[in-house]
Amino acid sequence: MSLLVGPLVRKDLFLMRWAIAGTLAGGLVSLALMPLGGILTYVGGVSLICALVVLNIFVVLYGVAQERREKMLLFVLSLPVSPLQVTLSKAAAMAIAFGVPWLVLTGATAALIAASALPDGILPFWIAVLAYLLLYFCALLAVGLLRVSNGWQAAAITVGNLSVNFVIPLLLALPAVKANHAGPSAVWTADLVAIIGLEVLLGAVVLGLAVWRRARQPDFV
Repeated sequence: MSLLVGPLVRKDLFLMRWAIAGTLAGGLVSLALMPLGGILTYVGGVSLICALVVLNIFVVLYGVAQERREKMLLFVLSLPVSPLQVTLSKAAAMAIAFGVPWLVLTGATAALIAASALPDGILPFWIAVLAYLLLYFCALLAVGLLRVSNGWQAAAITVGNLSVNFVIPLLLALPAVKANHAGPSAVWTADLVAIIGLEVLLGAVVLGLAVWRRARQPDFV
């Protein structure tokens, strides 16, 4: 693999540094509100979701779509790198830019629930929600890699944002969540584990297929 792949990844991460830092800061503040009870628990939970959704949109629109619209790949491809290497470097950089804050905030959510007065039974629900946000990121990045049109990206963002409003009630309506979300311990039922696993697997498959297809597009730039 070209020695330029690493610098390309670092370049993208440098450009994303403030978005990453802002998401981590906003997400941690949101988590700090959740154990306070009442409306603050709701505000903290919604703010955590919004922080990751905003990062998702920023990463894809600024890090991928805008670069394609401005034809910056013409310069990159003048370097000794192949279309596949360029695509892999871009996907890796965007995955790190979103994935690191997602991992940190997911771990912080689990630690907060374990250490605070929040019921441990809510943990499987939150992991399922956060896994869905990861799937949303993979799907939006796939669209950003494959489609340069603003219409495609706007449609993907609209569908993704609206879908969160349906996924959360559907998860809360699951018998396993309804029966255990207020309980003193996390109960990992087979259906919840399957849902979380499917979300992660589907995200990986969608993104992998997009990277493969993007590297083979005849109009790569």
